[in-house]
Amino acid sequence: MDNELIKRENEIAETYWWFVGRRTILASVLRRFGKRSRVAVDVGCGTGRNMQLLLNSSDYVIGFDFSRVAVSLAASRGLRVACADCKSMPLADASVDLLSALDVLEHLDDDMRGLREFHRVLKSNGLLLLTVPAYRFLWSEHDEALWHRRRYVASELHVKLTCSGFRVLKRSYAVFFAFFPIVVYRLFRGLFPKDPLAPQASHVILPAPLNKLLTGLLKIEAWMMGAVNLPLGTSIVVLARKVPPA
Repeated sequence: MDNELIKRENEIAETYWWFVGRRTILASVLRRFGKRSRVAVDVGCGTGRNMQLLLNSSDYVIGFDFSRVAVSLAASRGLRVACADCKSMPLADASVDLLSALDVLEHLDDDMRGLREFHRVLKSNGLLLLTVPAYRFLWSEHDEALWHRRRYVASELHVKLTCSGFRVLKRSYAVFFAFFPIVVYRLFRGLFPKDPLAPQASHVILPAPLNKLLTGLLKIEAWMMGAVNLPLGTSIVVLARKVPPA
């Protein structure tokens, strides 16, 4: 991701509805389906905004990111972070209880290699928390600005996790209530020419009441996921467990 975009996301991460709502959803999933862990790792930690989720349920948390700018911003807030490639992490085999990779897999040329590396560092029965963007037909300039390689459907991600040695505990789409407005917006944006050398991310700053409404809708989704898996959305949330050896 471009350094200026990293800085921009860092500025809005505490208030923008998508970031705030996603953290609420992830916290709910961990609380309902996870467990207390000793060592947790946030892969692709960015500026560290999501590491607080792991700090609330783990004794020791470290973050890795490929961007030195992101790592510097995270370190400035006192977080334990390091610059590292998630395809080859400086961690011993079976040394981590909980690993999160939030919107990371879609950036990798080989996502299966990334899943195998996550499997390597997790302990037997260790937990993997993932989010990825959903549906290829939602591909837009936003994906290009964020350097995405792909978008997923839930069944595809489930199969890849199973083939990599994980058992899926929870799988749901997210951003359900705003799904159709986002589809319309993406289609509308696609009508206008864009600069292929400088794609723009679609972090549209909304009026405060609308931002608050969308944040509230994601909080409702977090509550709903305790009982059901949402049938569609712009993101996919998965919690999986490393299958112990036979």
